[in-house]
Amino acid sequence: MAVLPSSAFAHAGLVGSEPLAGATLGAAPEAVRLALSERPEVSLSEIDVQGAGGRPEQRGSARSPGDDPLTLEVPLRRLGKGVYTVSWKAISSVDGHLTEGTFAFGVRTPPSGAAEGEGTSTEAGSRFELVARWVFLLGVVALIGGTAAAVARFGGVSGSDLALATAGWALAAVGLVLLGAAERSTAGSSVGGLLESSVGEALAWRAAALAAAGIALLAAGRGPRERRRWPAAAIVAALALVVAHVDAGHAGAVDWAASLAVPAQVAHFAAAGVWFGGLAALLLGFRGASTAAREAAVRRFSTLALLCLLVVAVTGVLRSVEELTSWGDLLHTGYGRAVLAKALLVLLIAAIAARNRPRRDRLSAGEIGALRRRAKLELAVAPAAIGAAALLGTLSPPLSAEAAPPGLEASGADFGHTVQVKLKTASSSPGPNLFTVEVAGYGSGETIVPEGVTLRFTPLDDLGVQPSTLKLRKDAAGAYTGSGPNLAFDGRWGVEVSVERNGDVVEVPLELDLPVPEQFVSVLDIPGSQKPPVYTMQTVNGYIRISPNPDSPGPGRIYLSTFTVFETTLPIDRVVVTAAPNGEPPKRLPVRRLADSRFAADVDFEPGTLEVGVVARTRDDERLRGVFKVEIPN
Repeated sequence: MAVLPSSAFAHAGLVGSEPLAGATLGAAPEAVRLALSERPEVSLSEIDVQGAGGRPEQRGSARSPGDDPLTLEVPLRRLGKGVYTVSWKAISSVDGHLTEGTFAFGVRTPPSGAAEGEGTSTEAGSRFELVARWVFLLGVVALIGGTAAAVARFGGVSGSDLALATAGWALAAVGLVLLGAAERSTAGSSVGGLLESSVGEALAWRAAALAAAGIALLAAGRGPRERRRWPAAAIVAALALVVAHVDAGHAGAVDWAASLAVPAQVAHFAAAGVWFGGLAALLLGFRGASTAAREAAVRRFSTLALLCLLVVAVTGVLRSVEELTSWGDLLHTGYGRAVLAKALLVLLIAAIAARNRPRRDRLSAGEIGALRRRAKLELAVAPAAIGAAALLGTLSPPLSAEAAPPGLEASGADFGHTVQVKLKTASSSPGPNLFTVEVAGYGSGETIVPEGVTLRFTPLDDLGVQPSTLKLRKDAAGAYTGSGPNLAFDGRWGVEVSVERNGDVVEVPLELDLPVPEQFVSVLDIPGSQKPPVYTMQTVNGYIRISPNPDSPGPGRIYLSTFTVFETTLPIDRVVVTAAPNGEPPKRLPVRRLADSRFAADVDFEPGTLEVGVVARTRDDERLRGVFKVEIPN
């Protein structure tokens, strides 16, 4: 799936399409496919393909291939020559947010004048959702704080703590209903359709946890014994509510959610609830309480609030680091500015709270009064901080909207120095791509419009793979463009540009290098040992292991072996090994087979960094590729 030239700033943002936006195809595609940054809710998402006059061209509704949950596709009728417009809507199954956009492609004709834009996020329903989230979060904070005060006994004896928790429960219930209405409006779905989706399932889990908390609060109000027993159950239910809410948000969208992101966000939310909600319960409990009871309550809450402040600060930093891509995001993105606003509000509240910490064992009536006034000021600022948190839930983190991988570029001239060409690709990812070639006179730089341009693609390190060709078409600006899946996999490609001019054909050789996906490499290098270091890399189809011997300047060998995830040998049919010392162009090394899965390549080691590339094909024609950086000491 090729990546679009620009990124989509959205929750389930568009990161790739087939065909590409603005592509001119020589043959009609059988389907339109969209690759998204988050898993879409298929039942609520749509892809609409229209031809001239608005005629629908799709067959059936959008679906997701079984092997790729991040992709939406729709089959097409047999398309004739013309320009086609794709309008799409994707609802994230993670957080229920909407992304929609439009682009065009042409079949045997360029899509000039048609909509060619990238995916764009929508703000439809965002203000309604923001209010719903704010009401819901305020309610959950009051629910957690009131029940925590009842358990930790800093909310007084009048029952005001459970009254606060009950009010918070009711507010959270209203917020949850509003949130469901906002998500139904965003999806453009019926209530039944929403509830049958993963978005509705997330709402149902929150409703179930909220109902459990309500039952516990009812039981807690029945008598003194129940008052001691059931608030703890209400806290457990409230935490389950927080887990369900967090898992349906940004934290649940990242790969490492189960290990850190969701627990960190839950701890962040729970600590804020105990801090802010507990402070409200403390103030309500002051009414009618004796001076000694007030002092004891303040001291118990002060210790707990300090711990909560530390948890909020640490987990807030962790989550911000995970969602932001750089410090500049704090000023240059809406999400970053919301993070900054929330952090400043929390710091302000913390500064006020620092003055409220009791300094002595005994507190005078005047000191109690001052504590109460500053606590009211804390609570006046707290809703704004909670509002900033609600706003963060409606915005797309910069991490989910990182720019698409940039395209590649290569330039060169023919051997006779008559023309020079510049080749650009829309993406550096394997698969369907958009190619643009500009031709100019050698030396003069003046644009030349030849009679035709053809590209021939040859993989340089994959033996046995046949070359492919792509004929380009002239666009309105005089450049030549075309789309095709010719760059089928990562690695080095030779691209021969054939330029037809004045009845003659000149050829310009170029080279493109599609970067290998990020791969984990383990290095076994025992200090003081006479054994050479061993580098092991995991790829999709198996493991590659290399060892430079000796790892010192001069003639040596690179030993190579392959094996499966079960540590069994992986027989190789053919292999290519390249070496690039200190940034020089890669050169193919002579390779000798030692066994079915073991090889040796002779090389002259130079001090510095040696980049070793390995491309191996198994007997089942599965491909393993790895790029190792080997340090050769002086």
